Amino acid sequence: MAHRDYKGYGGLHYKDTSGRNDIVTCKVGVDNSNVYFYAETDQKLSPSTGNNWMLLLIDADQNSNTGWYGYDFIVNKKVIDSKTTTLLRYDAKAPGDHWVEVAKVNYRYKGNKLEVAIPRSLLKLKGNSLTFDYHWSDNPDNLIDPISLSTSGDSAPNRRFNYRCIWKK
Repeated sequence: MAHRDYKGYGGLHYKDTSGRNDIVTCKVGVDNSNVYFYAETDQKLSPSTGNNWMLLLIDADQNSNTGWYGYDFIVNKKVIDSKTTTLLRYDAKAPGDHWVEVAKVNYRYKGNKLEVAIPRSLLKLKGNSLTFDYHWSDNPDNLIDPISLSTSGDSAPNRRFNYRCIWKK
């Protein structure tokens, strides 16, 4: 991901150096108990203490009318330490930014690889088949709306698109 520093029309100048972790690979795995998310960047990951670091947004119910523009959960909005992060659920009735902590979950990162394990029960993904969407975003300036995920930092997939996991036992 290249930083932007260009002359614009009418004397404007466009500069954006928010690109930090260029997400190049995303995978998901499912077993009877957990959903495992994996992301890989083109270079070594920045420290997990950074602002909006490697956010994972999950649309567990595939209903765009629930959650934050369809996203029911977010991971890494509040990182605890180098091995523990939080799973937050969007609740429009909650005060502040409306993200409420559901649980602490395990994650690991080393070099350019990151893994997160989330119990299926927390995401309400039960049974022998399930479908959900997910989206990675690193270093968006803010979380005003889904376009915010693509105006700064990096996003995978690009723009407002999602990856879809369809799993059958």
